[in-house]
Amino acid sequence: MTRLFLLALLATAVSAGEKATSKDSPDRLATAPGKPDETGKPDAANQKQTDGDVRDTSGTGRSGKPARRARRLTFEDALTLGLAYNLGLRSSRLTALLARFDVEAADAAWDPTLNTVVSGGETVAPSRSSLAGADVVDTDSFNFTLGVTKPFRAGPSLGLEWRTDRSFSNSTFSTINPAYDSALELTLSVPLLRGRGRHAQESVLRAARAGARQAGLDLQETVANTIGSISDAYWALREAQDQVGVLEKSLAVAREIENTERRKLRPEIGRATPLDVSKAVAETKRREASLVQARATREDASDDLRQLVLPFTGRRADGIALRAKDDPEAGPAVAPLPKLVKTALARRYDLRAHDALIARLEEGVVQARDALRVQLDLGAALTTRGVTGRFQDSTADAIGSDALSASASLTLTWTFGRRAARAQLRKARAEVDRARLQRQELVNAGVVEVRKAHRQFRTALEEIRATREEVRAASDSVRGERQRLQRGSTTALEVSRLEENLTEAEQRLLQARTALVQARVRIHRVTGTLLRHYGLSVGPALDIRRTK
Repeated sequence: MTRLFLLALLATAVSAGEKATSKDSPDRLATAPGKPDETGKPDAANQKQTDGDVRDTSGTGRSGKPARRARRLTFEDALTLGLAYNLGLRSSRLTALLARFDVEAADAAWDPTLNTVVSGGETVAPSRSSLAGADVVDTDSFNFTLGVTKPFRAGPSLGLEWRTDRSFSNSTFSTINPAYDSALELTLSVPLLRGRGRHAQESVLRAARAGARQAGLDLQETVANTIGSISDAYWALREAQDQVGVLEKSLAVAREIENTERRKLRPEIGRATPLDVSKAVAETKRREASLVQARATREDASDDLRQLVLPFTGRRADGIALRAKDDPEAGPAVAPLPKLVKTALARRYDLRAHDALIARLEEGVVQARDALRVQLDLGAALTTRGVTGRFQDSTADAIGSDALSASASLTLTWTFGRRAARAQLRKARAEVDRARLQRQELVNAGVVEVRKAHRQFRTALEEIRATREEVRAASDSVRGERQRLQRGSTTALEVSRLEENLTEAEQRLLQARTALVQARVRIHRVTGTLLRHYGLSVGPALDIRRTK
Protein backbone atom coordinates (compact mmCIF):
# COMPACT_ATOMS: atom_id res chain seq x y z
CA MET A 1 0.00 0.00 0.00
CA THR A 2 2.88 2.36 0.78
CA ARG A 3 4.41 1.86 -2.66
CA LEU A 4 1.06 2.39 -4.43
CA PHE A 5 0.51 5.56 -2.44
CA LEU A 6 4.01 6.80 -3.37
CA LEU A 7 3.42 6.12 -7.07
CA ALA A 8 0.08 7.92 -7.01
CA LEU A 9 1.60 10.87 -5.15
CA LEU A 10 4.50 11.22 -7.57
CA ALA A 11 2.27 10.95 -10.64
CA THR A 12 -0.09 13.56 -9.27
CA ALA A 13 2.76 15.90 -8.37
CA VAL A 14 4.37 15.65 -11.80
CA SER A 15 1.07 16.11 -13.61
CA ALA A 16 0.10 19.10 -11.51
CA GLY A 17 3.52 20.80 -11.76
CA GLU A 18 4.53 23.80 -9.75
CA LYS A 19 5.80 27.31 -10.36
CA ALA A 20 9.48 28.07 -10.38
CA THR A 21 10.80 28.74 -6.91
CA SER A 22 13.67 31.06 -7.75
CA LYS A 23 15.29 32.85 -10.69
CA ASP A 24 18.77 33.26 -9.27
CA SER A 25 21.66 32.04 -11.37
CA PRO A 26 23.70 29.18 -9.93
CA ASP A 27 27.14 29.74 -8.61
CA ARG A 28 30.11 28.57 -10.59
CA LEU A 29 31.66 25.23 -9.86
CA ALA A 30 34.00 25.46 -6.93
CA THR A 31 37.52 26.02 -8.12
CA ALA A 32 39.34 24.53 -5.16
CA PRO A 33 42.18 22.25 -6.27
CA GLY A 34 40.71 19.16 -4.59
CA LYS A 35 41.23 15.87 -6.42
CA PRO A 36 38.83 12.95 -6.75
CA ASP A 37 39.69 9.67 -5.09
CA GLU A 38 39.72 6.30 -6.83
CA THR A 39 35.94 6.34 -7.08
CA GLY A 40 35.88 9.78 -8.68
CA LYS A 41 34.31 11.36 -5.60
CA PRO A 42 35.31 15.03 -5.35
CA ASP A 43 35.97 16.77 -2.09
CA ALA A 44 33.24 18.72 -0.31
CA ALA A 45 34.16 22.06 -1.86
CA ASN A 46 33.98 20.71 -5.37
CA GLN A 47 30.60 19.07 -4.76
CA LYS A 48 28.79 22.27 -3.77
CA GLN A 49 26.44 23.47 -6.45
CA THR A 50 23.14 25.26 -6.35
CA ASP A 51 19.99 24.22 -8.13
CA GLY A 52 19.05 27.63 -9.45
CA ASP A 53 19.06 26.48 -13.07
CA VAL A 54 16.44 23.93 -12.16
CA ARG A 55 14.07 26.63 -11.04
CA ASP A 56 14.00 28.40 -14.41
CA THR A 57 12.63 27.25 -17.75
CA SER A 58 13.31 28.29 -21.29
CA GLY A 59 11.00 30.86 -22.76
CA THR A 60 11.00 33.10 -19.70
CA GLY A 61 12.76 36.35 -18.97
CA ARG A 62 13.42 38.94 -21.68
CA SER A 63 11.26 37.25 -24.34
CA GLY A 64 8.14 37.52 -22.20
CA LYS A 65 6.91 34.07 -23.24
CA PRO A 66 4.91 32.09 -20.69
CA ALA A 67 7.01 29.73 -18.58
CA ARG A 68 6.55 25.97 -18.77
CA ARG A 69 5.57 24.29 -15.57
CA ALA A 70 8.57 22.50 -14.12
CA ARG A 71 8.86 19.70 -11.58
CA ARG A 72 12.04 18.75 -9.74
CA LEU A 73 12.70 15.05 -9.41
CA THR A 74 15.28 13.04 -7.57
CA PHE A 75 16.70 10.08 -9.45
CA GLU A 76 14.71 7.79 -7.15
CA ASP A 77 11.53 9.63 -8.18
CA ALA A 78 12.38 9.24 -11.87
CA LEU A 79 13.17 5.55 -11.40
CA THR A 80 9.91 4.87 -9.53
CA LEU A 81 7.85 6.65 -12.19
CA GLY A 82 9.69 4.91 -15.01
CA LEU A 83 9.11 1.44 -13.56
CA ALA A 84 5.42 2.24 -13.13
CA TYR A 85 4.60 4.00 -16.41
CA ASN A 86 7.25 3.09 -19.00
CA LEU A 87 5.41 1.70 -22.04
CA GLY A 88 8.26 -0.54 -23.15
CA LEU A 89 8.34 -2.30 -19.79
CA ARG A 90 4.61 -2.93 -19.87
CA SER A 91 4.88 -4.38 -23.38
CA SER A 92 7.80 -6.65 -22.40
CA ARG A 93 5.88 -7.91 -19.37
CA LEU A 94 3.01 -8.96 -21.65
CA THR A 95 5.49 -10.78 -23.90
CA ALA A 96 6.77 -12.74 -20.89
CA LEU A 97 3.18 -13.53 -19.87
CA LEU A 98 2.53 -14.97 -23.32
CA ALA A 99 5.43 -17.37 -22.80
CA ARG A 100 3.88 -18.40 -19.45
CA PHE A 101 0.66 -19.25 -21.28
CA ASP A 102 2.62 -21.54 -23.62
CA VAL A 103 3.82 -23.49 -20.57
CA GLU A 104 0.27 -23.86 -19.29
CA ALA A 105 -0.90 -25.07 -22.70
CA ALA A 106 1.93 -27.61 -22.93
CA ASP A 107 1.30 -28.91 -19.40
CA ALA A 108 -2.40 -29.36 -20.24
CA ALA A 109 -1.54 -32.16 -22.70
CA TRP A 110 -2.07 -34.72 -19.89
CA ASP A 111 -5.40 -33.39 -18.68
CA PRO A 112 -8.35 -35.85 -18.89
CA THR A 113 -10.66 -35.46 -21.86
CA LEU A 114 -14.40 -35.98 -21.75
CA ASN A 115 -16.10 -37.03 -24.99
CA THR A 116 -19.82 -37.39 -25.56
CA VAL A 117 -21.80 -38.10 -28.72
CA VAL A 118 -25.58 -38.08 -29.09
CA SER A 119 -27.06 -39.05 -32.46
CA GLY A 120 -30.30 -40.38 -33.85
CA GLY A 121 -32.10 -40.98 -37.11
CA GLU A 122 -34.78 -42.79 -39.03
CA THR A 123 -34.36 -45.00 -42.08
CA VAL A 124 -37.25 -45.90 -44.39
CA ALA A 125 -36.47 -48.35 -47.20
CA PRO A 126 -38.69 -50.50 -49.49
CA SER A 127 -38.46 -54.19 -48.83
CA ARG A 128 -36.49 -56.28 -51.35
CA SER A 129 -37.13 -59.63 -49.74
CA SER A 130 -40.03 -61.48 -48.19
CA LEU A 131 -37.76 -61.99 -45.20
CA ALA A 132 -37.69 -58.28 -44.42
CA GLY A 133 -40.84 -58.60 -42.35
CA ALA A 134 -42.60 -55.60 -43.90
CA ASP A 135 -43.29 -54.06 -47.29
CA VAL A 136 -41.52 -50.85 -46.21
CA VAL A 137 -38.94 -51.23 -43.42
CA ASP A 138 -38.93 -48.30 -41.02
CA THR A 139 -36.05 -48.25 -38.50
CA ASP A 140 -35.54 -45.65 -35.79
CA SER A 141 -32.18 -45.38 -34.00
CA PHE A 142 -30.76 -43.38 -31.08
CA ASN A 143 -27.10 -43.52 -29.98
CA PHE A 144 -25.45 -42.12 -26.87
CA THR A 145 -21.72 -42.30 -26.10
CA LEU A 146 -19.87 -40.94 -23.05
CA GLY A 147 -16.15 -41.47 -22.61
CA VAL A 148 -13.17 -40.27 -20.59
CA THR A 149 -9.56 -40.47 -21.79
CA LYS A 150 -6.56 -39.90 -19.52
CA PRO A 151 -3.08 -39.70 -21.05
CA PHE A 152 -0.08 -40.29 -18.77
CA ARG A 153 3.30 -38.59 -18.85
CA ALA A 154 5.09 -41.89 -19.46
CA GLY A 155 3.20 -42.36 -22.74
CA PRO A 156 0.23 -44.73 -22.12
CA SER A 157 -3.33 -43.54 -22.52
CA LEU A 158 -6.28 -45.05 -20.66
CA GLY A 159 -9.88 -44.69 -21.80
CA LEU A 160 -13.27 -45.62 -20.37
CA GLU A 161 -16.35 -45.41 -22.60
CA TRP A 162 -20.05 -46.07 -22.13
CA ARG A 163 -22.28 -46.65 -25.18
CA THR A 164 -26.04 -47.11 -25.40
CA ASP A 165 -27.78 -47.76 -28.73
CA ARG A 166 -31.59 -47.93 -29.04
CA SER A 167 -33.25 -49.22 -32.20
CA PHE A 168 -36.89 -49.80 -33.20
CA SER A 169 -38.13 -51.44 -36.40
CA ASN A 170 -41.54 -52.30 -37.89
CA SER A 171 -40.16 -55.59 -39.14
CA THR A 172 -42.13 -58.56 -37.80
CA PHE A 173 -38.91 -60.54 -37.55
CA SER A 174 -37.34 -58.23 -34.93
CA THR A 175 -37.32 -60.39 -31.81
CA ILE A 176 -36.36 -57.53 -29.47
CA ASN A 177 -38.20 -54.38 -30.36
CA PRO A 178 -37.26 -51.83 -29.21
CA ALA A 179 -33.74 -53.13 -28.56
CA TYR A 180 -31.24 -51.53 -26.16
CA ASP A 181 -27.57 -52.37 -26.73
CA SER A 182 -25.35 -51.11 -23.87
CA ALA A 183 -21.60 -51.55 -23.62
CA LEU A 184 -18.86 -50.55 -21.17
CA GLU A 185 -15.37 -50.52 -22.71
CA LEU A 186 -11.94 -50.02 -21.11
CA THR A 187 -9.12 -49.28 -23.56
CA LEU A 188 -5.37 -48.94 -23.16
CA SER A 189 -2.90 -47.58 -25.72
CA VAL A 190 0.86 -47.83 -25.15
CA PRO A 191 3.53 -46.44 -27.54
CA LEU A 192 6.35 -48.96 -27.78
CA LEU A 193 8.84 -46.97 -29.88
CA ARG A 194 7.93 -43.45 -30.99
CA GLY A 195 6.73 -41.38 -28.06
CA ARG A 196 7.76 -43.93 -25.47
CA GLY A 197 8.85 -42.73 -22.04
CA ARG A 198 8.51 -39.61 -19.98
CA HIS A 199 11.54 -37.94 -21.56
CA ALA A 200 10.00 -38.00 -25.03
CA GLN A 201 6.51 -37.09 -23.83
CA GLU A 202 7.60 -34.04 -21.82
CA SER A 203 9.90 -32.59 -24.48
CA VAL A 204 7.35 -30.00 -25.61
CA LEU A 205 6.75 -28.97 -21.98
CA ARG A 206 10.47 -28.58 -21.31
CA ALA A 207 10.82 -26.50 -24.46
CA ALA A 208 7.96 -24.24 -23.32
CA ARG A 209 9.53 -23.84 -19.89
CA ALA A 210 12.85 -22.91 -21.49
CA GLY A 211 11.00 -20.37 -23.62
CA ALA A 212 9.39 -18.92 -20.51
CA ARG A 213 12.79 -18.66 -18.80
CA GLN A 214 14.14 -16.92 -21.87
CA ALA A 215 11.21 -14.47 -21.90
CA GLY A 216 11.68 -13.78 -18.18
CA LEU A 217 15.36 -13.04 -18.66
CA ASP A 218 14.55 -10.86 -21.66
CA LEU A 219 12.18 -8.96 -19.38
CA GLN A 220 14.95 -8.51 -16.80
CA GLU A 221 17.26 -7.23 -19.52
CA THR A 222 14.56 -4.83 -20.68
CA VAL A 223 14.14 -3.57 -17.12
CA ALA A 224 17.90 -3.11 -16.80
CA ASN A 225 18.13 -1.31 -20.13
CA THR A 226 15.23 0.92 -19.15
CA ILE A 227 16.88 1.79 -15.85
CA GLY A 228 20.09 2.53 -17.71
CA SER A 229 18.24 4.74 -20.19
CA ILE A 230 16.50 6.59 -17.36
CA SER A 231 19.86 7.08 -15.65
CA ASP A 232 21.50 8.39 -18.81
CA ALA A 233 18.60 10.74 -19.48
CA TYR A 234 18.46 11.96 -15.89
CA TRP A 235 22.14 12.81 -15.64
CA ALA A 236 22.14 14.28 -19.15
CA LEU A 237 19.36 16.59 -17.96
CA ARG A 238 21.37 17.43 -14.83
CA GLU A 239 24.38 18.31 -16.96
CA ALA A 240 22.24 20.41 -19.31
CA GLN A 241 20.88 22.32 -16.31
CA ASP A 242 24.38 22.94 -14.98
CA GLN A 243 25.55 24.02 -18.42
CA VAL A 244 22.78 26.63 -18.46
CA GLY A 245 23.95 27.85 -15.06
CA VAL A 246 27.55 28.16 -16.21
CA LEU A 247 26.55 30.05 -19.37
CA GLU A 248 24.24 32.37 -17.42
CA LYS A 249 27.20 33.28 -15.21
CA SER A 250 29.37 33.74 -18.27
CA LEU A 251 26.76 36.00 -19.87
CA ALA A 252 26.54 38.08 -16.71
CA VAL A 253 30.32 38.60 -16.83
CA ALA A 254 30.16 39.56 -20.53
CA ARG A 255 27.45 42.14 -19.83
CA GLU A 256 29.48 43.53 -16.97
CA ILE A 257 32.47 43.92 -19.27
CA GLU A 258 30.27 45.51 -21.94
CA ASN A 259 28.97 48.05 -19.45
CA THR A 260 32.51 48.75 -18.28
CA GLU A 261 33.66 49.45 -21.85
CA ARG A 262 30.68 51.73 -22.42
CA ARG A 263 31.57 53.74 -19.31
CA LYS A 264 35.17 54.04 -20.49
CA LEU A 265 33.90 55.50 -23.76
CA ARG A 266 32.67 58.62 -21.98
CA PRO A 267 34.69 61.77 -22.77
CA GLU A 268 35.59 62.38 -19.15
CA ILE A 269 37.22 58.92 -19.00
CA GLY A 270 38.35 58.32 -22.57
CA ARG A 271 40.15 55.01 -22.03
CA ALA A 272 38.09 53.03 -24.56
CA THR A 273 37.35 53.25 -28.25
CA PRO A 274 34.16 52.42 -30.19
CA LEU A 275 35.97 49.34 -31.47
CA ASP A 276 36.45 48.09 -27.91
CA VAL A 277 32.74 48.57 -27.24
CA SER A 278 31.83 46.75 -30.47
CA LYS A 279 33.98 43.78 -29.49
CA ALA A 280 32.37 43.66 -26.05
CA VAL A 281 28.88 43.81 -27.58
CA ALA A 282 29.74 41.02 -30.05
CA GLU A 283 31.03 38.84 -27.19
CA THR A 284 27.84 39.45 -25.21
CA LYS A 285 25.65 38.49 -28.16
CA ARG A 286 27.71 35.37 -28.79
CA ARG A 287 27.23 34.25 -25.19
CA GLU A 288 23.52 35.04 -25.39
CA ALA A 289 23.26 32.74 -28.41
CA SER A 290 25.13 30.02 -26.54
CA LEU A 291 22.75 30.38 -23.61
CA VAL A 292 19.71 30.11 -25.89
CA GLN A 293 21.12 26.90 -27.38
CA ALA A 294 21.90 25.52 -23.92
CA ARG A 295 18.35 26.19 -22.75
CA ALA A 296 16.98 24.41 -25.82
CA THR A 297 19.28 21.46 -25.07
CA ARG A 298 17.99 21.43 -21.50
CA GLU A 299 14.37 21.26 -22.69
CA ASP A 300 15.25 18.47 -25.13
CA ALA A 301 16.84 16.54 -22.27
CA SER A 302 13.74 17.15 -20.16
CA ASP A 303 11.52 15.71 -22.90
CA ASP A 304 13.83 12.71 -23.30
CA LEU A 305 13.50 11.93 -19.61
CA ARG A 306 9.78 12.63 -19.66
CA GLN A 307 9.31 10.13 -22.49
CA LEU A 308 10.89 7.40 -20.35
CA VAL A 309 9.23 8.06 -16.99
CA LEU A 310 5.89 9.72 -17.79
CA PRO A 311 4.75 9.30 -21.42
CA PHE A 312 2.87 12.05 -23.19
CA THR A 313 -0.46 10.23 -23.17
CA GLY A 314 -3.95 10.97 -21.89
CA ARG A 315 -4.17 13.52 -19.13
CA ARG A 316 -0.36 13.69 -18.93
CA ALA A 317 0.01 14.99 -22.51
CA ASP A 318 0.92 18.46 -21.31
CA GLY A 319 3.96 20.70 -21.31
CA ILE A 320 5.38 19.89 -17.90
CA ALA A 321 9.18 20.18 -17.90
CA LEU A 322 11.14 17.87 -15.62
CA ARG A 323 14.17 19.10 -13.69
CA ALA A 324 16.82 16.87 -12.14
CA LYS A 325 17.25 17.52 -8.46
CA ASP A 326 20.19 15.29 -7.51
CA ASP A 327 23.84 16.09 -8.11
CA PRO A 328 26.10 13.44 -9.62
CA GLU A 329 27.42 11.33 -6.77
CA ALA A 330 30.17 8.72 -6.85
CA GLY A 331 29.44 5.27 -5.47
CA PRO A 332 31.72 2.57 -4.17
CA ALA A 333 34.92 1.67 -5.93
CA VAL A 334 34.58 -0.31 -9.16
CA ALA A 335 35.91 -3.88 -9.05
CA PRO A 336 39.02 -4.79 -11.06
CA LEU A 337 38.55 -5.67 -14.71
CA PRO A 338 39.07 -9.48 -14.37
CA LYS A 339 36.40 -9.66 -11.69
CA LEU A 340 34.01 -7.59 -13.81
CA VAL A 341 34.50 -9.93 -16.76
CA LYS A 342 33.88 -12.97 -14.56
CA THR A 343 30.70 -11.41 -13.16
CA ALA A 344 29.47 -10.53 -16.64
CA LEU A 345 29.92 -14.09 -17.94
CA ALA A 346 27.92 -15.42 -14.99
CA ARG A 347 25.14 -12.82 -14.70
CA ARG A 348 24.55 -11.11 -18.05
CA TYR A 349 20.89 -11.39 -18.96
CA ASP A 350 21.48 -11.97 -22.66
CA LEU A 351 23.86 -14.89 -22.00
CA ARG A 352 21.45 -16.54 -19.59
CA ALA A 353 18.56 -15.97 -22.00
CA HIS A 354 20.61 -17.52 -24.79
CA ASP A 355 21.30 -20.54 -22.59
CA ALA A 356 17.52 -20.93 -22.25
CA LEU A 357 17.22 -20.65 -26.04
CA ILE A 358 19.79 -23.41 -26.51
CA ALA A 359 17.89 -25.59 -24.04
CA ARG A 360 14.70 -25.03 -26.02
CA LEU A 361 16.41 -25.88 -29.31
CA GLU A 362 17.89 -29.03 -27.77
CA GLU A 363 14.36 -30.17 -27.01
CA GLY A 364 13.69 -29.77 -30.71
CA VAL A 365 16.48 -32.28 -31.32
CA VAL A 366 14.82 -34.68 -28.86
CA GLN A 367 11.50 -34.33 -30.67
CA ALA A 368 13.10 -34.79 -34.10
CA ARG A 369 15.00 -37.86 -32.90
CA ASP A 370 11.79 -39.35 -31.51
CA ALA A 371 9.96 -38.63 -34.78
CA LEU A 372 12.61 -40.69 -36.58
CA ARG A 373 11.58 -43.84 -34.69
CA VAL A 374 9.12 -46.35 -36.07
CA GLN A 375 5.64 -45.89 -34.70
CA LEU A 376 4.54 -49.09 -32.99
CA ASP A 377 1.59 -48.86 -30.62
CA LEU A 378 0.04 -51.57 -28.48
CA GLY A 379 -3.69 -51.42 -28.00
CA ALA A 380 -5.93 -53.41 -25.67
CA ALA A 381 -9.66 -53.31 -25.00
CA LEU A 382 -11.98 -54.97 -22.51
CA THR A 383 -15.71 -54.74 -23.27
CA THR A 384 -18.90 -55.89 -21.56
CA ARG A 385 -22.28 -55.75 -23.34
CA GLY A 386 -25.93 -56.21 -22.66
CA VAL A 387 -28.74 -56.39 -25.25
CA THR A 388 -32.36 -56.48 -24.03
CA GLY A 389 -35.66 -54.84 -24.63
CA ARG A 390 -35.37 -52.53 -21.66
CA PHE A 391 -32.76 -49.91 -20.96
CA GLN A 392 -32.43 -50.87 -17.28
CA ASP A 393 -31.83 -54.52 -18.14
CA SER A 394 -29.23 -53.82 -20.81
CA THR A 395 -27.40 -51.48 -18.44
CA ALA A 396 -27.40 -54.06 -15.66
CA ASP A 397 -26.15 -56.76 -18.03
CA ALA A 398 -23.31 -54.51 -19.26
CA ILE A 399 -22.23 -53.58 -15.76
CA GLY A 400 -22.59 -57.15 -14.55
CA SER A 401 -20.16 -58.42 -17.21
CA ASP A 402 -22.56 -61.06 -18.50
CA ALA A 403 -21.03 -60.73 -21.96
CA LEU A 404 -17.32 -60.05 -21.67
CA SER A 405 -14.94 -59.65 -24.61
CA ALA A 406 -11.27 -58.70 -24.86
CA SER A 407 -9.04 -57.68 -27.74
CA ALA A 408 -5.46 -56.64 -28.39
CA SER A 409 -3.74 -55.00 -31.34
CA LEU A 410 -0.39 -53.80 -32.64
CA THR A 411 -0.29 -50.81 -34.97
CA LEU A 412 2.84 -50.27 -37.07
CA THR A 413 3.43 -47.10 -39.10
CA TRP A 414 6.48 -46.98 -41.33
CA THR A 415 7.52 -44.23 -43.74
CA PHE A 416 9.91 -45.46 -46.37
CA GLY A 417 13.17 -43.54 -46.34
CA ARG A 418 11.99 -41.24 -43.53
CA ARG A 419 13.64 -38.40 -45.40
CA ALA A 420 11.48 -35.68 -43.84
CA ALA A 421 12.24 -36.91 -40.31
CA ARG A 422 15.98 -37.17 -41.05
CA ALA A 423 16.03 -33.67 -42.54
CA GLN A 424 14.19 -32.29 -39.51
CA LEU A 425 16.73 -33.91 -37.18
CA ARG A 426 19.66 -32.44 -39.11
CA LYS A 427 17.96 -29.04 -39.10
CA ALA A 428 17.38 -29.19 -35.34
CA ARG A 429 21.01 -30.09 -34.69
CA ALA A 430 22.20 -27.31 -36.99
CA GLU A 431 20.04 -24.80 -35.10
CA VAL A 432 21.62 -25.88 -31.82
CA ASP A 433 25.11 -25.52 -33.29
CA ARG A 434 24.26 -22.08 -34.64
CA ALA A 435 22.85 -20.98 -31.28
CA ARG A 436 26.04 -22.11 -29.52
CA LEU A 437 28.18 -20.14 -31.96
CA GLN A 438 25.95 -17.11 -31.43
CA ARG A 439 26.43 -17.49 -27.69
CA GLN A 440 30.17 -17.40 -28.17
CA GLU A 441 29.75 -14.21 -30.17
CA LEU A 442 27.72 -12.79 -27.29
CA VAL A 443 30.49 -13.75 -24.87
CA ASN A 444 33.08 -11.98 -27.00
CA ALA A 445 30.88 -8.90 -27.38
CA GLY A 446 30.16 -8.90 -23.65
CA VAL A 447 33.83 -8.99 -22.75
CA VAL A 448 34.48 -6.08 -25.12
CA GLU A 449 31.59 -4.10 -23.58
CA VAL A 450 32.96 -4.68 -20.08
CA ARG A 451 36.44 -3.59 -21.13
CA LYS A 452 35.05 -0.45 -22.80
CA ALA A 453 32.87 0.42 -19.80
CA HIS A 454 35.81 -0.03 -17.42
CA ARG A 455 38.01 2.07 -19.71
CA GLN A 456 35.30 4.76 -19.90
CA PHE A 457 35.18 4.87 -16.11
CA ARG A 458 38.95 5.18 -15.77
CA THR A 459 39.02 7.84 -18.49
CA ALA A 460 36.31 9.84 -16.74
CA LEU A 461 38.33 9.72 -13.53
CA GLU A 462 41.37 11.09 -15.27
CA GLU A 463 39.31 13.74 -17.04
CA ILE A 464 37.87 14.91 -13.74
CA ARG A 465 41.36 15.23 -12.25
CA ALA A 466 42.68 17.08 -15.30
CA THR A 467 39.71 19.42 -15.77
CA ARG A 468 39.58 20.23 -12.09
CA GLU A 469 43.21 21.36 -12.30
CA GLU A 470 42.32 23.27 -15.46
CA VAL A 471 39.44 25.03 -13.68
CA ARG A 472 41.73 25.93 -10.79
CA ALA A 473 44.39 27.33 -13.11
CA ALA A 474 41.83 29.25 -15.19
CA SER A 475 40.28 30.69 -12.05
CA ASP A 476 43.68 31.86 -10.84
CA SER A 477 44.32 33.44 -14.24
CA VAL A 478 41.01 35.32 -14.13
CA ARG A 479 41.68 36.49 -10.61
CA GLY A 480 45.16 37.73 -11.52
CA GLU A 481 43.93 39.42 -14.70
CA ARG A 482 41.23 41.24 -12.74
CA GLN A 483 43.88 42.58 -10.38
CA ARG A 484 45.91 43.77 -13.37
CA LEU A 485 42.76 45.41 -14.78
CA GLN A 486 42.35 47.36 -11.56
CA ARG A 487 45.93 48.62 -11.95
CA GLY A 488 45.30 49.50 -15.59
CA SER A 489 47.84 46.97 -16.89
CA THR A 490 45.41 45.05 -19.12
CA THR A 491 42.08 45.41 -20.89
CA ALA A 492 38.59 44.23 -20.07
CA LEU A 493 38.56 42.18 -23.28
CA GLU A 494 41.54 40.17 -22.06
CA VAL A 495 39.67 39.50 -18.83
CA SER A 496 36.70 38.41 -20.96
CA ARG A 497 38.90 36.01 -22.93
CA LEU A 498 40.25 34.40 -19.78
CA GLU A 499 36.74 34.29 -18.33
CA GLU A 500 35.63 32.37 -21.45
CA ASN A 501 38.47 29.90 -20.92
CA LEU A 502 37.22 29.36 -17.38
CA THR A 503 33.68 28.80 -18.66
CA GLU A 504 34.86 26.19 -21.15
CA ALA A 505 36.89 24.41 -18.46
CA GLU A 506 33.87 24.33 -16.15
CA GLN A 507 31.74 22.89 -18.96
CA ARG A 508 34.29 20.14 -19.57
CA LEU A 509 34.30 19.36 -15.85
CA LEU A 510 30.52 18.99 -15.91
CA GLN A 511 30.78 16.64 -18.88
CA ALA A 512 33.45 14.56 -17.14
CA ARG A 513 31.38 14.21 -13.97
CA THR A 514 28.34 13.12 -15.99
CA ALA A 515 30.50 10.67 -17.94
CA LEU A 516 31.71 9.18 -14.64
CA VAL A 517 28.15 8.54 -13.42
CA GLN A 518 27.09 7.11 -16.78
CA ALA A 519 30.18 4.90 -16.93
CA ARG A 520 29.37 3.45 -13.52
CA VAL A 521 25.82 2.67 -14.62
CA ARG A 522 27.11 1.18 -17.85
CA ILE A 523 29.40 -1.15 -15.90
CA HIS A 524 26.40 -2.46 -14.00
CA ARG A 525 24.48 -2.84 -17.24
CA VAL A 526 27.13 -4.83 -19.09
CA THR A 527 27.83 -7.07 -16.07
CA GLY A 528 24.16 -7.87 -15.44
CA THR A 529 24.11 -6.37 -11.92
CA LEU A 530 22.04 -3.23 -12.50
CA LEU A 531 18.84 -4.58 -10.92
CA ARG A 532 20.72 -5.78 -7.88
CA HIS A 533 22.56 -2.44 -7.65
CA TYR A 534 19.27 -0.57 -7.37
CA GLY A 535 17.67 -3.20 -5.14
CA LEU A 536 15.18 -4.49 -7.73
CA SER A 537 14.10 -7.92 -8.90
CA VAL A 538 11.47 -9.44 -11.18
CA GLY A 539 9.09 -11.51 -9.06
CA PRO A 540 7.31 -14.77 -9.91
CA ALA A 541 4.31 -12.80 -11.15
CA LEU A 542 6.63 -10.78 -13.44
CA ASP A 543 6.25 -7.75 -11.19
CA ILE A 544 9.17 -5.49 -10.31
CA ARG A 545 9.95 -5.73 -6.61
CA ARG A 546 12.20 -3.91 -4.18
CA THR A 547 14.74 -6.15 -2.48
CA LYS A 548 16.20 -3.48 -0.22
